[in-house]
Amino acid sequence: MIKEELSRYPSIDKPWLKYYSEEAIQSCELQCTAYELICRKNRSYPHDIALNYFGHKITYGELFEKIDMAANAYYAAGVRKNDVVIFCMVNMPETIYSLYALNKLGAVVNLVDLRTNEQQMQAYVQECNAQYVLTVDIAYPVMERAIRGSHVKKVIVVSPEESLEGIKKVAYGIKTIGNKVDKQVLSWKKFVRLGKRSQAKTAEYEKEKCFVIAHTGGTTGIPKGVMLSDDNINAVAQGYQYLGIPFKRQHKYFNDLPPFIIYGLTLAIHTTLCYGLQVILYPVFDSKNFPNEFVKYRPNHFSALSDHLKYLAESKKTQKMNLSFLISAGVGGDSLNTVMEEKINGFLRQHHCSYEVCKGYGMTELAATAVISTPKANAIGSVGIPLVHNTIKIVDIDTGEELSYGEVGEIWISGPSIMLGYYKNQEATKEIITLDETGQRWIHTGDLGYINKDGLLFHQGRIRRIYLTAVEGQPAKIFPNLVEDAIKSAEPVADCTVVARFKQNSAYYEAVAYVILKDEAMTMNQAQCSDLLQKICRDKVPTYMCPVEYRYVSEFPHTPIGKVDFRKLEEMATLNKV
Repeated sequence: MIKEELSRYPSIDKPWLKYYSEEAIQSCELQCTAYELICRKNRSYPHDIALNYFGHKITYGELFEKIDMAANAYYAAGVRKNDVVIFCMVNMPETIYSLYALNKLGAVVNLVDLRTNEQQMQAYVQECNAQYVLTVDIAYPVMERAIRGSHVKKVIVVSPEESLEGIKKVAYGIKTIGNKVDKQVLSWKKFVRLGKRSQAKTAEYEKEKCFVIAHTGGTTGIPKGVMLSDDNINAVAQGYQYLGIPFKRQHKYFNDLPPFIIYGLTLAIHTTLCYGLQVILYPVFDSKNFPNEFVKYRPNHFSALSDHLKYLAESKKTQKMNLSFLISAGVGGDSLNTVMEEKINGFLRQHHCSYEVCKGYGMTELAATAVISTPKANAIGSVGIPLVHNTIKIVDIDTGEELSYGEVGEIWISGPSIMLGYYKNQEATKEIITLDETGQRWIHTGDLGYINKDGLLFHQGRIRRIYLTAVEGQPAKIFPNLVEDAIKSAEPVADCTVVARFKQNSAYYEAVAYVILKDEAMTMNQAQCSDLLQKICRDKVPTYMCPVEYRYVSEFPHTPIGKVDFRKLEEMATLNKV
């Protein structure tokens, strides 16, 4: 039970549990495969709509039939338990069929970004000694070169138009493989025909068996393979049950999150299907186009980057909409700054939405969401409370000791969604996961934050974006998030990212600000704007944190999964030094 009097330590008090029911707190691990879980949840509702793909609707009954057909085909092709299948897909029905078919067989799904270059694709294939590949046709030319000389036996190539047969085709502007003669390469139709005389064997659930290999975002280095089990993925889905977000069967969920991002798989596919939602599959991740699709489908739920919300609020098409149908507008990826959060909440209120923007925090190593805001726990600037079976604590980055309420340190998280480990990289696994004296596993997030006495977490940026500088010969630290908050408070500024570079002939850093101006401020004299921003910074942060240079850009570089690419900005700040 929750202690009435707080100790100094959030991980002991767990004040966030006051937001959960006793049923939630006492709930047990599900102990089944991801495939078994969606079957349990939906077998009794065969006529409910599971997927909507450009108006082509697929019921839950049809979904299970398609999963079984795909499982039979993979089995006939030779896929067996523990085989690793390279999975390079976009949001389309065949992606869903294959994901659960491979899980049914006990195979391992290796999620690969279709924009991966040939060299990295080859490394992924060779690392896991893959014999089977499923790829969307637009990625096939790169994949074909990457698998030369490998052990790959079968390549299944799928067009996004596959499930649009019989209805108006969408103009994708991409090439399909047509009737390719190579026996190694199969179209989806030919592949499915392989399984007509086969009967796949359903693999039994095993604790700590790898289901998915996802890859880290790569903002700080080469992406690592993250091994996630059925329990990891299911734990996140189960956690959403107790948040107080009113998910109801057949609510519509708009999904344009790519399935190779773990948030796309765990949240936008698996969790939504577990609750019987209609999942609107959209194969292109495009923040600017999102308002058009939102108006078209009128979803009850969606998860996206902050840019989606920004364009939604600014779109002419949504200015007169009644948004009373919208329940959860989720945002992940880069933190939503408080100015934008208040702007979005104001937009939602003005358009009759009863809920505020739903913020979350997590990482690939935690199978996606670990902390999330709820209708009752959603303070401005916070990312919410831990999922019911997660525990968080804040640790001093120098001493490793747990900190008290309101103190900033590294965020550590413990819970059932912690990854099995990095694929073939025990050393990196040991660096990020710690066992405490009770045997409890804690993951070091590499992020800064603090917890208030209500148990809400406030994200304060990346540790690796703390830069060492000096003041009168004494070491000091530049905290980019503090500088960014100061700059974003300026009227002309739409967004800002601060990085640092080495000072001339020094081992210490100096800050450089990359600034995006609002449309109405684009004609402003940049020198005058820089003077204004420097004055604001000097008023709000120590002088040694103030940027030595302000650079004006139309957009920031992004990683493949849509996060701001800080490493690229650091390189730009160094290479183009003035």
